[in-house]
Amino acid sequence: MNEPQSSVEEQIRTAALTLASIANNGLVFATDVFDRQRYEQTNAISMQLLSLISAGTPQQLNEIVSLESGYMTPKVDVRGGVFDEAGRILLIRDRSDERWTLPGGWCDILEPPSQAIEREVEEESGLVVRAGKLVALLDRDVQGHQPVFPYHVYKLFFLCEKISDGEPSPVETMEVGWFDVEELPELSTTRVLASQIRLLHEHWGKAELPTVFD
Repeated sequence: MNEPQSSVEEQIRTAALTLASIANNGLVFATDVFDRQRYEQTNAISMQLLSLISAGTPQQLNEIVSLESGYMTPKVDVRGGVFDEAGRILLIRDRSDERWTLPGGWCDILEPPSQAIEREVEEESGLVVRAGKLVALLDRDVQGHQPVFPYHVYKLFFLCEKISDGEPSPVETMEVGWFDVEELPELSTTRVLASQIRLLHEHWGKAELPTVFD
């Protein structure tokens, strides 16, 4: 019996990323010229495998996966949970897919995660906030976000306290709104899941709960 296509694609992706990690990390430490050639060939094969299940060319995928020259590690995505007095969650409507999500994005180099989420919330919603608690550190693959990415991602979810109002970025954000956690709009599930919003709400109501992690 043939395996489901999604299962085959996931196996290809896992094998390709494993090979890419071995190749990238090997190139960091290898000094022998022949070893370096083997690692470069291994990386080329991994990109060819990824191109079988992705829209990009091997060269484009290599640029995405190998943005850093050091030891290959997961990328870090931060998301902020801001609640009003009624317990409604702050969401922004992203221009890229016109769906709703928690404000957030990639951490920048040399930027602490707490500063990253405070910056992202202000840029995307206009609110000035203070990061108060790391609610969860989750693996994007384990959580089941779709579509899968040609790289590995850790997602950090923070509870944030509103300090003041402001104006959101018109470049990224279409709308800003407050929603009951049981009556959420259509979510950008590549960025956030309803279960993660409910987890933030649970911690907002019970500050003593421990941080969740995969």
